Amino acid sequence: MDLSSFHNQFREETAENIRVLSDGLLALENASDAAERRATVDRIFRAVHTVKGSARMLGFEPISRLAHALEHLLDELRQGRRTLDRPLTDGLLRGGDAILALATVAGEARPSPLDVDALIASLPAQVQPAPRPDATSARAVPSPEPIIRTAPARMQPQTVRVRVDRLNRLLNLAGELVVGQQVFANHLDELRALQGAVERQVRALSLLEEELARLRFSPAQRQALDRHLAAARAAADSTAALAQEQGERFARHSGQHQLLVQDLEREVIAARLLPIATVYSGLPRAVRDLAQATGKQVRLELHGETVELDRKVLELITDPLLHLVRNAVDHGLEAAAERVAAGKPPEGVVTVSAEAADGDVRVIVTDDGRGIDPARIRAQAVRLGLLSAEAAGRLADHEALELIFAPGFSTAGMVTDISGRGVGMDVVRSNLAELGGQVHIEAQPGHGTRITLSLPLTLVTTRVLLVQVGRSSYALPASGCQGTIWVQRGQIQSLEGQPTFEHEGRTVALLALADVLGIEAPRLFSIDERMPAVLTGSPQRPVALLVDALLDEREVVVKPLGALLAPHRRFGGAIQLGDGSLVLLLNPLVLAQQARAAPLPAPELLQPRRLLVADDSFTTRELIRSILQSAGYEVTVAVDGADALDILSRRPIDLVVSDVEMPRLNGFELAARIRADRQLCTVPVVLITSLAAEQHRRRGLEAGAQAYIVKSQFDQESLLDVVRQLLNGGR
Repeated sequence: MDLSSFHNQFREETAENIRVLSDGLLALENASDAAERRATVDRIFRAVHTVKGSARMLGFEPISRLAHALEHLLDELRQGRRTLDRPLTDGLLRGGDAILALATVAGEARPSPLDVDALIASLPAQVQPAPRPDATSARAVPSPEPIIRTAPARMQPQTVRVRVDRLNRLLNLAGELVVGQQVFANHLDELRALQGAVERQVRALSLLEEELARLRFSPAQRQALDRHLAAARAAADSTAALAQEQGERFARHSGQHQLLVQDLEREVIAARLLPIATVYSGLPRAVRDLAQATGKQVRLELHGETVELDRKVLELITDPLLHLVRNAVDHGLEAAAERVAAGKPPEGVVTVSAEAADGDVRVIVTDDGRGIDPARIRAQAVRLGLLSAEAAGRLADHEALELIFAPGFSTAGMVTDISGRGVGMDVVRSNLAELGGQVHIEAQPGHGTRITLSLPLTLVTTRVLLVQVGRSSYALPASGCQGTIWVQRGQIQSLEGQPTFEHEGRTVALLALADVLGIEAPRLFSIDERMPAVLTGSPQRPVALLVDALLDEREVVVKPLGALLAPHRRFGGAIQLGDGSLVLLLNPLVLAQQARAAPLPAPELLQPRRLLVADDSFTTRELIRSILQSAGYEVTVAVDGADALDILSRRPIDLVVSDVEMPRLNGFELAARIRADRQLCTVPVVLITSLAAEQHRRRGLEAGAQAYIVKSQFDQESLLDVVRQLLNGGR
């Protein structure tokens, strides 16, 4: 029998069972009720048992053996022979992660991604059962069978699994019906226009009849004229009645069709909706692992788990939400001692909540940590060359907070494998912009940070604002527009060469959409003394896009772009209007960013940056050297810390990459010696080591290293990203 058709189902089922395992273990760490703990242990035991049985049936022997080992540990927990301590929890979670990794390649011609025997050997040792009494000294007494009373069976909702691609096609068809409804609306307008024309014809015929009545004709002429007028009047009355009847019938059918389309749209939307709890499920494990890695005390609170969102929306916010939570733990929350010194409880709190409001969903991530210091943001922006010192000084606090969304921006005191590479917050905003959503940040130094994600409930249809620029029409997502205004010529001022004006107490940058798009259109205020504009951008840094005319606001279906236009981030898709014409959907956030970006200076012919690699392992040393040389750097190598100091004293070096565990002078001591030397104190130091504990990271930071990369999580791109950032001034 061919079992390959069951492989996908096994992967989905296994992923769900491992989620039950992870969630259950995390719940057990905080559960106090004995009955609740027993029920949770039973539930995760059954989940692992199911994985073992399914794997055996399909011949996935490594998964079966690993699940069997986990099952033994859970059985000891059920029997009371073992307590759930941190090593046991960590071992079970590692085993669950390994099962997921094995299930991913199960049934494929790929090698196993891990050593199952070694993993099983690393699990906590099983408790040996006490010797059973000899049959001659004790006899087992069978217990009576329990009487089980069952409640009457209730009808459960029937479900069926549907492939996502088929659901997406159904979604697209529903969207096409919405567009078709707009075509019907256009036809109805034309019918009403036809009714008006017929009514005008009837009135014109009546006026003609009155005018002819005043004229004198012979009896024969009058008789012929009356006969023709009567025929014309009868035809006009018949046409008017027919036009009215058809108009009313079409309006009735169009209304019924609209109700059916709306019902279908609601059902399709409901079929694609999933509770945000599906995204929440991975957060407790991530927070637990990160708290353990950083040595912090953290409590995660989740609210609004039943709020539902479109599947696509959930997919695109999963990584941004995880990034925000990790940032809250790593950057936001202080260590326990620091919190106590500040008068706070030692345990920090990160809260994620979701709420539905006005057809949108807001997801809010808050922490009660140290907050974000706007002064530090300004200083870092100046160091990175994003702003001049004068421009940074003019930024209000809420405007300075917006700088954290700039690509490559980071205020982390130390770059680690957890965070600090300046990659993430710009991706958060980009993902939100792709959805037509927004992100808003509030922070108060010493009192925490609050980040709000505003998301559309569904992606079936999008409300857009249609504008005219030159001879072309474009669409802007209504969710990305804060309103429309008229800009007067006398309002405009110049700030650092950028046209601006004051609106509701805020300075708004002014851009001509024609200039941004590079199309021919009348120049700014060349004809009128005022022009319409669309307010967009963030609330903290608004931008007004000048257009030639505001056309309409309507609900539309956005079609994806082809391969030719897909790379152009300023376009978010195409829209087909009721008359069949196509209109490009603009991404207002990208337009504002592109227009604000200053042209980069021409590249100079400079000497390659000089790097020093210190490691006592020849293999590691040569690997890192080849990676850096391939990226265009000039690399010198040292066999240990003492050799590195000798090289630093004899030649200029721009950055040091060092191992920690080396003879004569280790990496911590090397970093400290570099910081203490007046000639070398500005040279950045990157530590690459297998020491992953939080005390080692902290020691590296105290020694003066700017980056700490764990070898188990090392990859080429992460090293190059860190080096580039530190060489460009990101401390």
